[in-house]
Amino acid sequence: MGGIIVVTGATSGLGLALVRQLKAADYQPVLTGRNREKVDALAAELGVTGYQMDVADAASIQQVSAQIIGEMGSVDGLINNAGIWLEGDFDSYTAAQIQQVIDTNTTGTILTTHAFLPNMLGRGSGTVINTVSTGALYCRKLISVYSASKWAIRGFTGCLEVECAPKGVRVMGFYPGKINSSMYETAGISRDLDIAMTPEQGAEMVVAMLQAKGMVWSQVSGRAITDYQ
Repeated sequence: MGGIIVVTGATSGLGLALVRQLKAADYQPVLTGRNREKVDALAAELGVTGYQMDVADAASIQQVSAQIIGEMGSVDGLINNAGIWLEGDFDSYTAAQIQQVIDTNTTGTILTTHAFLPNMLGRGSGTVINTVSTGALYCRKLISVYSASKWAIRGFTGCLEVECAPKGVRVMGFYPGKINSSMYETAGISRDLDIAMTPEQGAEMVVAMLQAKGMVWSQVSGRAITDYQ
């Protein structure tokens, strides 16, 4: 077996594709998400272990991470995939919307890493992969807060990369372009996703990063060739 890999935001899109491909590659994926019904249904359907965990809730992260480690044993990898989209003029956002994006995309990723990383450092091995975004590689209008939430994770990931590599733990960032998922629809945004990469294509890249043991792939970016038109 390739080891136990925890995936956040795994009930749809890239996260769900990751669970499927990790299982096919002989890993033991642990499916997590904030909706218990979806988590339970998908875990049963796919034959994997599932836990309800809300990365926007620090108490949930602390409780569930301890439960996973206690029940599953040593965790070999963590894929911080959970995230939400926010788009529009900055002055149109509410304070609650801004806080929700930061709590999920930024603080959630940092606290989930903080919960699982000591288990890896204690063994001197493991991998953390953060799903960031091409929005953290360049600037454009209408995504100021989303971009800020991801630029923070770009810096976080890079700093942990150089901090943890000498200790045997790889920390890497995956920077996808558009992915054909429900993220935009959930945020109430219309997008032409026919040009986007599929969740399966994104998952293939992340699994390849995970499998390249002994290598740290920094800032791996990918997008569908049709996304350049």
